[in-house]
Amino acid sequence: MGRVWRALGTTFVSGQYFTRWSMILALAVGVLLSVPSVGEASFLGYLRGVTVAALGSPLLIAIGFAAAWAERRLERPAYRAAVVAGAILAISAIRPFVNDAASTLVFATSTGANWPTRITTNLVTLTVLLTVCALTVTYHRHLRATTARLQLAGAQMRAGIAEVRRLREEATATRHRLVDELRSARDRLLAQPLDFDAVRDYADRTRAASHALNGLRSAPSAESLEGVDVGESQRIPFAGRLGKTPPLAVGLTYVGATLPFGLAHGGPSVAVTAVLVCAALDVIAVGLVRATRRLRPRLRGVLFVAIWVAVGVGVMELTFVLLPEVGSLGLVPLAGIPLTAVIISLCVDVYRRARAEEQRATGVLLESARRLAAEVDAARAPVQRATDLLHGRLQGRCVILAAHVDENIPDRETLDTFRSQTDTILDEVRDDGIASTGGGEDVDDLVRAWSVVMGVSVKIADDARDGLAGLPLGDDVTGLVNEGLVNAVKHSGARWAEIEIGRDGNRVHVRVASPGILTVMGPGDNGRVTGIGTRGDGTTLRQLGDRVVLEGVFPIPSANVTAS
Repeated sequence: MGRVWRALGTTFVSGQYFTRWSMILALAVGVLLSVPSVGEASFLGYLRGVTVAALGSPLLIAIGFAAAWAERRLERPAYRAAVVAGAILAISAIRPFVNDAASTLVFATSTGANWPTRITTNLVTLTVLLTVCALTVTYHRHLRATTARLQLAGAQMRAGIAEVRRLREEATATRHRLVDELRSARDRLLAQPLDFDAVRDYADRTRAASHALNGLRSAPSAESLEGVDVGESQRIPFAGRLGKTPPLAVGLTYVGATLPFGLAHGGPSVAVTAVLVCAALDVIAVGLVRATRRLRPRLRGVLFVAIWVAVGVGVMELTFVLLPEVGSLGLVPLAGIPLTAVIISLCVDVYRRARAEEQRATGVLLESARRLAAEVDAARAPVQRATDLLHGRLQGRCVILAAHVDENIPDRETLDTFRSQTDTILDEVRDDGIASTGGGEDVDDLVRAWSVVMGVSVKIADDARDGLAGLPLGDDVTGLVNEGLVNAVKHSGARWAEIEIGRDGNRVHVRVASPGILTVMGPGDNGRVTGIGTRGDGTTLRQLGDRVVLEGVFPIPSANVTAS
C-alpha cells in the first residue's frame, strides 16, 4: 500500500500531471457525461445540458492549460503539488456557477442550486479522472522509454552478432589463405639449397602472418552499429485493447463520482443501494467479459462495450427508480458506465502491454548479450590459437632450423622432420574446430560484447579472478554482471557502467554501478529495492546518490578455493 501512495505522490509532483490526454478526457467526460440538469428529464434536456457544458468548458480548459504551463516550469515538488491541487479546486468550484450562467443566458433556465453537492461531485470526479490518466500516461511514457532503450541495445547486440559472424568468416578465410601461403613458401624453401638467410626470411614471413592474424577484429565496433533499425512495434486494433477491468473498479468508480449527488438527493439508503447494485452489476459484467477472452480481439472488444452498455442501462433504470426527480441527469449512466469501463480497460491494457514489452525486451537483451559474448569468444579462439602457434611453435622450428643450417649442411632427415613438424603446426592453424575459451575470461568476453552499446570499465582483483576459474561461480558472476549492465540501459539514457569484482576470504563481491534513477523505491532499509538481478540470495539493487547499484556476494566453492 505504501508503494501505491508513493506512486500517487510522485505523479502529483512529476510536472506532468496535466497532459493533452487528461485534457481531452476531462473535456469528453465534462461535456458528454457530467452535464448539468437543464429542464425536463428527456433526451432534449440532456442535449441542453451538453450544450451548456460545452459553452462553459473553454474557461475550465484555460485553467488546466495554465496549470500545465506552471507545473512544467516549477522545480520544487511542493510548488507543483500546490499548482495541481489549486487547479483542481478552482475548476471544481467554479464549474457549477459557469454552467448556471451559460444555461441562464442561452436557455433562460437555471441549473439549480445544491452548490456544495455539485462542487464535491466535480472535485471527486476530476481528481479520480485526472489522477488515473496521469498515472497511466506517466508510467506508459516511462515504460516506453525504458523499452526503447532496451530494444535499441538489443538490436545493436543482434547486429553485433551478425557482424561477428561475418568477421569470423573473414578471419577463417584469411587464416586459410595465410596457411596455404606459408605452406607454399615452405615448400619453395625446402626445394632450394638452404642457408641461414633463407630460413630467416621464412621466419619473418611467419611472424608477419602472425601479426596479420593478431590484427583481425573479432568483435564489432560501436561505430559500425550506429543507425541500427529497431523495427516497428505491432499495432493493436482499438477493439482488441478492450477486455479487462479490475473487479469492482468500474462500478465503484462511478458510484464514487456520483456519491455526493446521491447522498444529497436520496440520503444514505439511496447511496447504500447504489453501491450494492453497482458492485453486483460490476461483478457480473467482469465475469461475462472474462468468458469472451478466447474470442477474436475485435469481437471481444465489441462484446465488451455491449456488456457495459447493458450495465449502464441497468444503472440508469436504478437511478430513475431511486431518484424519480433526477431529471436528465438520470441518462448519464447510459454513457457514463461504458465510458468509465473503456477508460479503465485502456489504462490497464496500456500498462500491461508496456510492462510485457519491457520484460520481453529485457529478456531478449540478456540473451543477446550472452550470445554476442559467445560469438565473440568463438570467433576469437581460432585466431588466438593460430597466432600462438605461428608466433611460438612455427617460429621456434624456424629458429632451430636456422641454427642448424648456419653450422651444418642439412640432411634429408632434418628436412623431412622440419616438413613434418611444420605440416602438423599448419594443419592445427587451419583447423576450424578449436573450442572457445571458458572460466574467468567469461566476464571479459561479456564486457567486450557490451562495449558495442556502452562504455564499461572493469576492475577485477587478481585473487578474485583466480576464484572465478571454476563453475558454477563463474556463471553466477557473469549472470549478475549481465543483469547489472541491463539495468544501466533500463534506468538511464547514459551509456556507461563501472564493474568491480573483489574478494574477501572465501567470498567474491561483485558491484555494477551506472547512472540512473530507480522509478519506485520499495520498502526496505538503506534504499534496497527489488528489481532485475535480485532474484538470488545475497544480491541487492539500490539507489546510491545518482547511481543505480547492483551488488552481489557469492561464496567460492571449495574446489575453487583449493585451486586458487
